[in-house]
Amino acid sequence: MIRFIRRPAFPGEFNHELVWPLAFIGVLTGAWVWFQTGLKLPDCWFFHVTGFPCLGCGGTRCARQLTELHVTQAFLFHPGFTLLMLLGLVWSVYSAYFWVSGRGLRWRVVMDEAGETQLRWIFGGLLLLHWLWQCYYLRPLHA
Repeated sequence: MIRFIRRPAFPGEFNHELVWPLAFIGVLTGAWVWFQTGLKLPDCWFFHVTGFPCLGCGGTRCARQLTELHVTQAFLFHPGFTLLMLLGLVWSVYSAYFWVSGRGLRWRVVMDEAGETQLRWIFGGLLLLHWLWQCYYLRPLHA
């Protein structure tokens, strides 16, 4: 079973509410600087070898669309990266609220062994769906 709980921080516990928003802001800043300089990434070797996109194909185009705030087009290029960035945004807003409010209770995910197995199957299924979407949407763009 997977559930969310609120609990106080344990002594010496990793501070997710501080580290991940800073990492998210750093990634956003790095992407913006990268795209402003006009630098390009090398072509995908996996696609050149197999003719199929890898799980990362479309990520750069997605990030370019996100820096221009075209979320729908970004989602079409790379649904997984778009959702990851939106989750990062939600987590950053939660973290800002956590720090401003001064509350000591943090949201944490708790799961038993069955919940971990269920989460692994869900994650694997989402990766497969993501790759099938990329094969459908990106393959014609590479041709």
